[in-house]
Amino acid sequence: MTSTIKYLFLFIPFLPLFLYSQNKKDYKTLFNQLSFESASPFHEKRALVCIDDYYQYIDEKGNLLPFKFKRTSEFPGFFVNGRAKIYTKSGKYGYINPSGKLAIDTIYRVAAEFSDSLVFVARKGFYGFIDVNGKEMLPVDRKYMVTLPFKNGVAVVSDGKKYGAINKKGALIISLDFDEIEAFEEGFAIARKTREGLSGVIDATGKFVVEPKYSVLASISEGLIAFCDESEKWGFIDLKGNVVIKPKYSNVGDFHEGMAYVENEDSKVGYIDRKGKQIIDFKFDTALDFSEGLAVATVEIKKNGFTRKLSGYIDKKGDWVFLPAFPEANLFSEGKALILEMSESHHLRWIYITKP
Repeated sequence: MTSTIKYLFLFIPFLPLFLYSQNKKDYKTLFNQLSFESASPFHEKRALVCIDDYYQYIDEKGNLLPFKFKRTSEFPGFFVNGRAKIYTKSGKYGYINPSGKLAIDTIYRVAAEFSDSLVFVARKGFYGFIDVNGKEMLPVDRKYMVTLPFKNGVAVVSDGKKYGAINKKGALIISLDFDEIEAFEEGFAIARKTREGLSGVIDATGKFVVEPKYSVLASISEGLIAFCDESEKWGFIDLKGNVVIKPKYSNVGDFHEGMAYVENEDSKVGYIDRKGKQIIDFKFDTALDFSEGLAVATVEIKKNGFTRKLSGYIDKKGDWVFLPAFPEANLFSEGKALILEMSESHHLRWIYITKP
């Protein structure tokens, strides 16, 4: 199963430019006054971009926030719960607010992304979770070498050997008895607790609701979990372990907005609903999850003796909303999508487009 990364920071790849000339546009571009060396999708009305070798944030009108950082191998964070992680030259972390002002001082040597209005940090004298105001709320036992973000009041922890989970009071609500527990989603988590290394699904008390009998389970999405059988075919089970969609696909995605992409033996991609009904035929080379009613789909196009793969956007009937014209395209987020296009001066550039 190919997982989808929610938040990307994308650089312009090396591509033969003569393959990507575009005719009449069927989309509207935004922030044309700005030129991005790299960029990311919008999240909480802000997007991380790189301009003139500096990272900066832009708002939904294309205004640049005052904070900027010299480009390094490490990226600033995305806005979550109104905070974005930043760093100093000395390697310390803090957080800014949506106005670009420092909200939490850069004093932490370890810092994660906010979730459930808490974030794990570490500095001399403190190891645990702080809130969005920087208040040190929940010290964590230093025996926990792994601490995942809180989801619905539950955070997975590990002492390096076994996994369990704590609540927002720091109490261990799932004993350190598991070989692995993934982050909780929709109140459940995929977990392993057998000598054979088989996976099942547990609830927030640590009880198996799906017995650990699967060699591969993917993420939980809209109450369904993709599984792979012995013939390496993918299907879906529900949170009671019932097979809802029989394993017959070479690859599948998560369910989003009631649909998931699936790939057949001919490496063509279409979409099914939560009952397994084929909604969009197998006619794409690759595809991504639906977001805000649209999905990225890619097809091969032959022109002037060349064959290239270009991406566009489809609706839930499988019809093109934006024709395949982009070397790269990303999911719509907050009404905008980041795409790679050929400019009028025949240069590839990252640009944001708006929904139709």
